[in-house]
Amino acid sequence: MKKSNHFANPFSAWSGHRLFHVFAGTLVGVMAVTQASAMLPTPEQTVDNSVAIQSNANPASTSTAQAVNSKITASLVSVDANGQELLVPVNANTRLQSGNVLEYHGYFTNTNADRVRKMTVTMSIPEQVELLRAVSPDFPYGSADGNTFARMPLRGRVDNQLQEIPLKYYKAIRWDLEGVGLNDTVVVKYRARVK
Repeated sequence: MKKSNHFANPFSAWSGHRLFHVFAGTLVGVMAVTQASAMLPTPEQTVDNSVAIQSNANPASTSTAQAVNSKITASLVSVDANGQELLVPVNANTRLQSGNVLEYHGYFTNTNADRVRKMTVTMSIPEQVELLRAVSPDFPYGSADGNTFARMPLRGRVDNQLQEIPLKYYKAIRWDLEGVGLNDTVVVKYRARVK
């Protein structure tokens, strides 16, 4: 009589059961979604406090809550048969490889009761990618530590010489967006290469 080793395959007793296949498929699906979402940058927006915001009917209210909706998308940059560039949205089924170029779009909608004079938008750069030169709008601020920002390109001292910091060391990008109207959406974007 042959003895089975349940430690070699702990799921062997369940492998023929229909519920096991549903659970295993769901688990694999969740892992794929986690991988895709890990490649998305973290958005952060701050709105200038000098903006006049209409408050509630309560005159004692001193709330300066800023309402900005944000959405981040990632697309794989590819080329079709005619040589035209295509942006293919990244989803749970997308298989990324080292060297793939991604384009990230950040959509920020002003849902305040009034126009926003200045909106500062910061997008982190995921660890799995490195920034490329394609950044829009022009003249953003960059950060090599995620906290201190300066106009791009960043410069630093190496061996007592001032030189440009390579884009692979950037951790975040920041834009100052002026005059965002009620329900207006502004778009920022950058490209990065998968490491």
